[in-house]
Amino acid sequence: MRILILGGNGQTGRLVIDEALRRGHKITALIRNPSALPAKKGLNIVKGTPVEPSDIESAFNAVPGDLPTAVIVTLSSPKEKGTRVMSDAHENLVAAMKRHGVSKIATMASFGVGSSFANITMIMRWAISHTSLGYSFADHDHVDEILKKSGLKFVILRPARLTMAKKAPVQFLGDDGKGLGVFAGLGGISRASVASCLVDAVEKSTWDRSTPVISN
Repeated sequence: MRILILGGNGQTGRLVIDEALRRGHKITALIRNPSALPAKKGLNIVKGTPVEPSDIESAFNAVPGDLPTAVIVTLSSPKEKGTRVMSDAHENLVAAMKRHGVSKIATMASFGVGSSFANITMIMRWAISHTSLGYSFADHDHVDEILKKSGLKFVILRPARLTMAKKAPVQFLGDDGKGLGVFAGLGGISRASVASCLVDAVEKSTWDRSTPVISN
């Protein structure tokens, strides 16, 4: 399949591209600075920003006769008051996906987003509630709402603390991450493991319309 990736120039996004190409998929990556991403066989790079609807449309039409059939998002959200980078990107994506008849999207969020907030550590709950980190989480919370109302086959992965370790077996801890205890999520999950799960999520229907918390 051809997969459209937003956030392909980030640490996790680059691993998603490598993982998907290894599995024989073709990739269209929408990024602001195409020169920052090395050229690879099977990778088509489109210059643009996901907060601009016309750039999303250009990415869908970048390869004539070969539309993306799934979308993976590994964007991050700035810690700025009122930020809507993730929200605007997903609103633009949902509209474009419906125009082109694409139904599958997998998005990387974070443990602590949405219904999993109650199950993260007390320190993290305090930080989200009292620091600029909360602005980023509010943006992710809005994405939860957008995708759940979209009618699409979405998967929102909520990884624990991200690490640069090697790919390892993944624990799936339900939509809320219950049962991790007082040190919930501190062990973390490698970005390589998350990348693999994101590609799994668009290949399979196992986690459709769910928001699993994941950890190594």
